Amino acid sequence: MKKILTLLFTILTTVLTTGAGYVGTLPNIESEFSYLQKEHSENSSAPYSIEELDKQNEEQLKPIPRDNDSYVDIIIKKDGSTEYLNDVNDVIRILEKLRKCLNTDGDLQKFNAIVSNLIDNVEYIRKEYQDKPECNYLSYTRIQEMSQKAREVANFRTQGLATQQYIPSTSENNIYTKENLQIKLDNLLTYTTETLFILKNLE
Repeated sequence: MKKILTLLFTILTTVLTTGAGYVGTLPNIESEFSYLQKEHSENSSAPYSIEELDKQNEEQLKPIPRDNDSYVDIIIKKDGSTEYLNDVNDVIRILEKLRKCLNTDGDLQKFNAIVSNLIDNVEYIRKEYQDKPECNYLSYTRIQEMSQKAREVANFRTQGLATQQYIPSTSENNIYTKENLQIKLDNLLTYTTETLFILKNLE
C-alpha cells in the first residue's frame, strides 16, 4: 500500500512541477473572428491623413485681410457701426418731421418741439461717440452743425414772437422781421434736406 501511495505522489508531483497540462492540438479560431478584426480596422482608420486635412484647411480658410481698411471698418467694427447707424436713424426720423414742418409752415410750438427733440438726440450722439472713431465721420460733424442751426432758428423765431409787442415791425432796430425769419427758415430747410441726404447714404 505504501508503494502505491508513493507512486501516486510521485506522478502527481511530476505533473505539477513540469507544467504538463492539456495534450493535443488547439482549434484554429482566428478565422471565426476575422470579420471583427476587419470591422475594427475600417472603423478606426481616419478618412483623411493629417497632411490632407491641413491642405483642405488652407484652401477653405482664407486669411483675414486686416490690411484692407474697408474690411476692418465694415466687418470687424460691424457691431459698433450698427449701433451708430441706429442712433443716426433716430435723427433721420426727426429731420423728416422737421422738413415736413418747414414745408407746411408748422406752428411755433410744433417747430420748437421737433427742434428740442433733435437737440437732445444729437447731444446724446455727441457724448456717446466723441471719443470713438465715429466722431471723425462726416455725418457726426454734420448733425452737430444741423442741431446748432436748428437751435438758432428756433431761438430767433421765439424771440421774434416775444418782441413783437415791444418793437414796431417797421423799426430799423427790429431784426425779427417776417422777411428775415423767412430767409432763416428757407436756409434751414435747405440745410435739413442736404443733411438728410448725407445721413441716408451712410451705408
